[in-house]
Amino acid sequence: MSINDFLHIVVPLFAVIDPIASLPLYISFTTGLSEKEKRKVVFDATLTAFILLIFFQFTGSYILEFFGISLAALMIAGGILMLLVGIEMVREGDKPRSTKKKAKLREETGDVAIVPLGTPMLAGPGAISLVIILMEKYGSEAAGVAGISAGITIVIGLAAIIFLGGAVLSRVMGEKGARAFTRVMGLLVTAFAIQYILDGISAYFGI
Repeated sequence: MSINDFLHIVVPLFAVIDPIASLPLYISFTTGLSEKEKRKVVFDATLTAFILLIFFQFTGSYILEFFGISLAALMIAGGILMLLVGIEMVREGDKPRSTKKKAKLREETGDVAIVPLGTPMLAGPGAISLVIILMEKYGSEAAGVAGISAGITIVIGLAAIIFLGGAVLSRVMGEKGARAFTRVMGLLVTAFAIQYILDGISAYFGI
């Protein structure tokens, strides 16, 4: 696998997962916790996301085959889903529902590290769909499979670092800076989404 192919795995994954957009939710849920408790939240959230993404990396194609869903259909559906998320990120400067009704969400979830931080904030439908698409695209060789696993590991590792340094990063970037960054990520997500839709249409019609 070339460096260019690896970047085509890591960049879309980081853009879709976008841990910066999940940072306000993490900070709000961990306010008042000790450093040890915060580290446990980060560990549980990132481990949950990692396990989910790796699980769908290796089982996603079988799930599609079982339900009779073609890769072209997944690429179009995943692209549309990513497109909606990307547009929302560009418009609002935030992930959908990442900063809304936090108090209510905290009451409804016993372990916020797993839900909603681990999933759907980090390992959401868009990220899961993307991992399956990447496997169909690069997973025919062992190097491609390893590259996708490495890409997932790197992005989730970056998410952990961002969460652990959340308070400092939040102060440095500020609310406006975080929103600006998320809008840039949203633009990338939108571009990747349109490309996946076009690739899905091309695959379906054999273009």
